[in-house]
Amino acid sequence: MLRINNLEYDSWQTIYFQRSTVIITELVLVYALQRFVESSHTAYKRAAQAAAVSVLLSPGLLIIDHIHFQYNGVMYGLLLLSLVLARQKATLLASGLVFAALLCMKHIYLYLAPAYFVFLLRMYCLSPRSIFRIQFANCVKLGVSILAVFAGAFGPFALKGQLPQILSRLFPFSRGLCHAYWAPNLAKPIPNL
Repeated sequence: MLRINNLEYDSWQTIYFQRSTVIITELVLVYALQRFVESSHTAYKRAAQAAAVSVLLSPGLLIIDHIHFQYNGVMYGLLLLSLVLARQKATLLASGLVFAALLCMKHIYLYLAPAYFVFLLRMYCLSPRSIFRIQFANCVKLGVSILAVFAGAFGPFALKGQLPQILSRLFPFSRGLCHAYWAPNLAKPIPNL
């Protein structure tokens, strides 16, 4: 399965492994949805339950994840869990750590990072009384914690000298950011109707 020259390789063991890991990791989504419902205001509890069931039973998520093995369920779960943790002042650090773990799983969520940065800066690193008073202990805790998450994810690659390879695959500016099979279709002229 890990040999590049085996592009058409498949086996039932591989399929069972991929399907079972997708289904097991979706427990993170179930946990996050449960936390979302529990953290909702009493007046909106029924709406939160309906939203949670709708997300969990989404046909698109079930079909794509269980057939195409994208692991979107666990990533949606981490995103939702970080948002639920962000609701409470006591769990702001945990919210940042969960979001950092999400970024390490899939860099597509990088577009949300500026909003998270500003939110955590204001709510966790700056004083509630004045934006000009910095809470240095919180800044250090948040910075060290997030760096630890990224070091755990990318440290082994850095030790092997593979960071340039990782970065070139995450941000393929040399070939353009569109997938290779999309670009030719975008370049075609639109026929007159």
